[in-house]
Amino acid sequence: MLELRKLDWPTDRAAVIALDTSYVADRRLRLDLTARCATLVEDVLPELVHRTYGLVDIVEKLADHAWVRVANQGAEIAGLAALSFEPWNRRARLEHLYVAKQARRQGVGRALVEAAVQAARALGARGVWVETQTTNYPAVLFYEQVGFRWCGLDSSLYDPQIVTDDEVGIFFWRDLSERRAR
Repeated sequence: MLELRKLDWPTDRAAVIALDTSYVADRRLRLDLTARCATLVEDVLPELVHRTYGLVDIVEKLADHAWVRVANQGAEIAGLAALSFEPWNRRARLEHLYVAKQARRQGVGRALVEAAVQAARALGARGVWVETQTTNYPAVLFYEQVGFRWCGLDSSLYDPQIVTDDEVGIFFWRDLSERRAR
């Protein structure tokens, strides 16, 4: 049974750091950019892309977020989501969403997103914004399936000395306004 609860700091620290943040993709979105037009084109990759992100530095900053939840399956932490809120534009940012590999495709990510959306509404947000990479095709599909739409990109977001493969930051938005919900 899935339970969403507040992060218990520092008790949950080791379990959160141990979450498998890796992904494997067989395709990516390639940025075709002209002077005033950006298009994301789906490319099948010649070989699988494997990426993983460490959580050690991230975990130390989770307390700074407006809302943080972990998903438990039994006694195990199966996922984590963290939301921040920007009062100046009433935008909630889903800054972290991780689901353990063994818990994927079981509704954990969807449950965390829906809980984050409810938290964003409670904070007075007009929408939820999230960033991922053009190479994280599974995340792109997931965000689209849970009601986000592509809203922008940043081709200079990632340091090319650290990230290769022309990775581009892409942004998704889920509108929470009443006029959109009708």
